[in-house]
Order: sequence, then C-alpha cells, then structure tokens
Amino acid sequence: MAVDEELAKLVGELAHEIKNPLSTVKVNLQLAREALDSVDLTEPSRVLWEQCRRSLAGASRKIAVVQKEADRLEQILESFLGYVRRPDLQLATVDLNELVSDMIDFYSPQAFSLALTVWQSFSDEPLLCRADPGALKQVLLNLFINAQQAMDNGGELMIRTARRGDRALVHVNDTGRGIPPERLPTIFQPYRSSRLGGTGLGLATAKKIVEAHGGTISVHSEVGKGTSFTIELPLLSPPGDSGGGAA
Repeated sequence: MAVDEELAKLVGELAHEIKNPLSTVKVNLQLAREALDSVDLTEPSRVLWEQCRRSLAGASRKIAVVQKEADRLEQILESFLGYVRRPDLQLATVDLNELVSDMIDFYSPQAFSLALTVWQSFSDEPLLCRADPGALKQVLLNLFINAQQAMDNGGELMIRTARRGDRALVHVNDTGRGIPPERLPTIFQPYRSSRLGGTGLGLATAKKIVEAHGGTISVHSEVGKGTSFTIELPLLSPPGDSGGGAA
C-alpha cells in the first residue's frame, strides 16, 4: 500500500474512533446545559432549593462524563501521533535480562492485585543489544497489559528470555482466553483491537518499535488456552566480530 493510501486509511480509522466519544461529549454537554438552565434561584422555597440541588448534581455528573470522554479523546490522539511518527530511538547497550527483570518488578504489584501469578526465566548469559530502553519497556508493558486483559479471573503470566544464534528472544505467555484464528493475521494492524476502551494501536505500535530495532514480533494463540508473543532482537556483536552475529 502506498504511503498516502496508508495515511488516508489511518486518518479514516482515526475519525471513526473519535466519533463516539465526540457524540457522547455533545449529548452530555447539552444535558448539563439543560440541567443548569432549570436552576431557579429567585424563589427561596425549600421545594425549589431541592430541585436546584438535584439539577446541579445532575449537571455535575454530566460534566464528569465529558471529562472522561475528553481524556479518552486525548489518549486516542496521542496514540495515533505516537504510531505515525518515525520512532526516535535513543540507543544504548542494554542487557535484555536486566531490562525485562526491571519491567517485571515494575508490573508485579499490579499483577498481584489482579490475582495473576508471574513466572520468570532468564537466559544464563547476558543478552546485550543496542536498543532504546524506554521504547522496549513500552512494548513489554503493552504485552503485559494485553495478557492481563485476556485473563478475566486471574491466571499465569510467564516471561522468558533466551538466545538463539545471533538473536535475543523474549517470550510473553498468558493463560487467557486466547485469540480466534481469524483475528491472528491482522492482530498487529492499526485499529484491530476488540477490547472495549482500547486505542487499537498498542500492538501496532509495539510492532513498529520492535522493527525499528531490526527485530520481529510474532504471536501464537489457542482459544481457551492462552497466547504467546515472541520478540526477537539482534544481539550486539562482540568487538572484532565482522560477521554481524554474536560469538
């Protein structure tokens, strides 16, 4: 697909994504206005004051809905801009074992609160890569949250690192509901999320970040058994190695 065609398609999908929140904002603003217009402070009777109190409380609830939808619109637009921008990677030499361990430590309290059991297994050797630590942590957090949302009543989240030739591997497995086979071919495409309230760009952005590092991300899933995402990244070549692979 040509760049202009892809951008036009993305903009069309963005317009579709923001249509419902905008509609909700408009309806609730109108209702809040009607509630405020009904307030009459000219007659200080007890009955009228009670009506005013109810009207103001109703307007306050409508404004809270507007605020929530405004936050949702901001999230949609920020996700869209994050996806369409060229990744500006701040590369450093990182050990994937340490980076993944840090993210597990960061996420574990949330997992515990949701009755998720986190298992971890790391490569026996350092997995040194040239990578943007912040960007990769964003990818991992997205995969953790995807796994969390696939496990409604608790479950197990398993994270492993390994080496295969000149590539470092990160596996993120869950015991959730799984992904139907017909959805798998489009799982990394923009706006293909079936999750209510999702931006539809999480996995698409993750794929873009991983590929900007010269890596790949893949998925395997079975309905009723769970889902496994695998990230592959090139290992850093040791000094003096002209072959491009790790020793």
